[in-house]
Amino acid sequence: MTKPTTQSSERFGSETIELRHRTLTIESVSVDENEIEYPDGGIKAYTVLFGAFLGFTVNFGLINSVGAVQSYLNNHQLQNVSSSISSLIFSIFLCISYVAGIFSGVLFDEFGSRIPMATGTVLLFLGLFLTGECESVAAFVLVFGVISGTSLGFLMSPLGGVVSHYFMKKRARAFAIATLGGSVGGVVFPLILNKLYTTVGFKWTMRILAFICSGLLVVSFTLSKERLRPESPFADTQLPFGKKLKLVLKNVYFMSKRSIDFKALKDPKFLFCTLGGAFTEVSLVCSLTYYASFIIFIGYTETQGNTMLTIVNAVGVIGRFIPGVIADKIGPFNVMIVMSAGISLSDLALWLGYATTSKSLASLYTFATIYGFFSSSALSLTPACCAAVSPTKDFGKRYATLSFVIGVLFLGGLTAGGAIIGKQSVASYQYFVAYTGILAAIACAIWITARIHITGWKFLARA
Repeated sequence: MTKPTTQSSERFGSETIELRHRTLTIESVSVDENEIEYPDGGIKAYTVLFGAFLGFTVNFGLINSVGAVQSYLNNHQLQNVSSSISSLIFSIFLCISYVAGIFSGVLFDEFGSRIPMATGTVLLFLGLFLTGECESVAAFVLVFGVISGTSLGFLMSPLGGVVSHYFMKKRARAFAIATLGGSVGGVVFPLILNKLYTTVGFKWTMRILAFICSGLLVVSFTLSKERLRPESPFADTQLPFGKKLKLVLKNVYFMSKRSIDFKALKDPKFLFCTLGGAFTEVSLVCSLTYYASFIIFIGYTETQGNTMLTIVNAVGVIGRFIPGVIADKIGPFNVMIVMSAGISLSDLALWLGYATTSKSLASLYTFATIYGFFSSSALSLTPACCAAVSPTKDFGKRYATLSFVIGVLFLGGLTAGGAIIGKQSVASYQYFVAYTGILAAIACAIWITARIHITGWKFLARA
């Protein structure tokens, strides 16, 4: 295996920092992707995979459970606030959780997983703990939206990056297993919230959730470690801590200037992968955020609404794993086309055509089950698709770029969804469901376009 190395130096001025930074960059580029050997298995690789699984249990698990928080606030603290206003909390939360991946992606590429994961863990604890103290939209936006959202962004890139360092031939399957944690979290967290809301109240529910998530992330931090990166340029220095910290901050500044690789979007394969991932995830997150609220609006209890989210994520355990296994054989883009089409048809046929008219438990269960299978694959296949069109050494930057685009669309897409629902009516929810279904249909068309740029018009080609 080829391993990047760094040059030592006895000068520690800003010019040396720039030189060291350029040296690291040059040496990273010199690593030939084809010469790198990937374990694709073994104790170490699967230990790291388990660590990523635990991390994604918190990361994607909270994203998948945001509807359980939204529905509670909508019926309690913010019951007199229109969905067009309260949606800002969750659109900002999701936007920042993806945009913050920009910075964490560069930190991961240059320093590994430790710094972004430690930062994300601390911020998430503070964000969730303090959310229990909030009572106004502004407070929820600042604490839950900004602080908690930033924490998830710092976790997302390193959790995906460490997996890509250990798996190549089985990469799609590995991503599917790692992000399976998102479905597990999506099953467990709504159940925990349901129980705690009624027994200890909202404030202590958020505090307990903060401790649970922090515990899982500490274990994930311990197990998840990258294997392909330059050694720290500051590891062998004998400088005092203050000067060493100053040098690190300067180096971080240089890294932040190249944190988003917009030039990569000139590659049609990566461009359409990014747009496809963005439209797919905006569609599914809009649905997951407001599905519980819809159920409560048509006359069912909060517990029943959150139970539906649990079903979506429980079925998602299968929906993440099976498509990941198939993707290793026929390619992640081929599978993503089918999954995004399934998301669109589920929205338009089962939710819009069936559930909004019959309003029966049978229709709600049917949608939750089928939609859960198709939607859950998106979060696991998106990083696999990104990795398929990205050199391993640039995965962090490219995944951060993809996250930035998704985050920007979240801000507009989820806010627009909340505005469509407004003061809530059957008609407004029907318009909202049509909106999410159309987004997924657009995503499907984009994934098809991406595949054509990869394989041409070869129908049976792997992509």
